[in-house]
Amino acid sequence: MIIGCIIGILTIMFLIVLYLIKPNQKRIEALPVRLFAHRGLHGKGIPENTLKAFRMASERNFGVELDVRFTLDKKVVVFHDDSLKRLCGRDIKVDELTYDALQSCNIAGSDEKIPLLTEALEVLNGVPVICEIKSDNKGPIEELCVAVSDIIKKYNGFICIESFDPFVVRWFRKNRPEVIRGQLSMRFTTENSDLSPIKAFMMRNLFVNVFSRPDFIAYRYRDDSFGYFLCRCVFKPLCIPWTVKGKKDITEASGVYGSVIFEEIDA
Repeated sequence: MIIGCIIGILTIMFLIVLYLIKPNQKRIEALPVRLFAHRGLHGKGIPENTLKAFRMASERNFGVELDVRFTLDKKVVVFHDDSLKRLCGRDIKVDELTYDALQSCNIAGSDEKIPLLTEALEVLNGVPVICEIKSDNKGPIEELCVAVSDIIKKYNGFICIESFDPFVVRWFRKNRPEVIRGQLSMRFTTENSDLSPIKAFMMRNLFVNVFSRPDFIAYRYRDDSFGYFLCRCVFKPLCIPWTVKGKKDITEASGVYGSVIFEEIDA
């Protein structure tokens, strides 16, 4: 009887885990192209997430992954970090400056400026795009999601969204269900993130899928977790590794995954 109770409890726990990690019912088998240039095709004097990096990717028929966030005056710009320090040498956050003020910043010592999402999509002109929405887990996300949604619905090519924030993905699930959506994750720990132990545990094991019900999982290349492993085995979702670096790893990952997000393809 005791063994039966234990088996029953374990079965219930297993079913709860499956409910938590379950992705959306599969509605896409693959993305339109295999290779997505991470933040555009950058390097060798071409900074990331710039119009020049996007043109280079387009010329070589790569898809593009890019990052978007708000400025102080609620313009959607393409920029990865919340701060300008790494790329522009100014210790101030992007959302503390207006778009016009940001135009005084050159990226990584180049002539390139921080572009609007509308400008980036105009340059890409139909190239498949993965748009990562950066919420930084602060404040309401609805206004940013609405702004991004209004822009991407006018794009003349394939475009999907992804985010680490499951509530961003959830917003698209509820309000723009036709948009393909992805849950970003990695093997989060308290050492490699500012997440609490509980949030890190939920994120790395994809328990946040209960909120986002994503169409694909974008997980850091070579990272793994029990939840991610179980999700792959049971539900067989579309999985996209990030960021695969160098020709050898890109070739290896391309043999396993339908699409990969890459850097340093010529290295």
